[in-house]
Amino acid sequence: MDKAFEYLKKTFPSKYRDLVLEHKAVNKMISFCDDQQQYLLFTGMFAEVNGGKGISDELETYFVNFLAEKYHATAVARASAFVQEDQTAFIGMDIRSKDGEVWSQQNIFTVDDEDKVTDVDTDFTHSSSENPICPIANTYFEFIDFPEDTLAYLNDLFEQVKLSIQAIPLEK
Repeated sequence: MDKAFEYLKKTFPSKYRDLVLEHKAVNKMISFCDDQQQYLLFTGMFAEVNGGKGISDELETYFVNFLAEKYHATAVARASAFVQEDQTAFIGMDIRSKDGEVWSQQNIFTVDDEDKVTDVDTDFTHSSSENPICPIANTYFEFIDFPEDTLAYLNDLFEQVKLSIQAIPLEK
């Protein structure tokens, strides 16, 4: 079992919940780990560095795989907001290891009249090791032979966002 994967399973849900409550908003976040560091990347700044566009599914697949290789990551986590057909809002968290292990969790959240998050369910027992909530997590750690122009674009994008990537030593 991968140390980084187990670390993310143990710490990512509560860390992310705390950030959501602190900022009163559910912002998409990607986190990746090697055996010593956890890296956090909030995708909200992508509109600024991607010609006014956010991070598309294709760009997320490419960039996460690019970052996983660059940082020698062995596990990646992703969290963002989802809305069910009955309009129930929840945070979907997916964690995937380089070895193909998957762990997913969803937590309902509530907002006030100004759409600020006021509460996030603390029950982390409803999880799955079968299927990710967001299918894009299945694309993490896929080998992609990037064409030169795509690799140049990803390197340029990395240079623009690398100062926003937070590195945190893994807790013992």
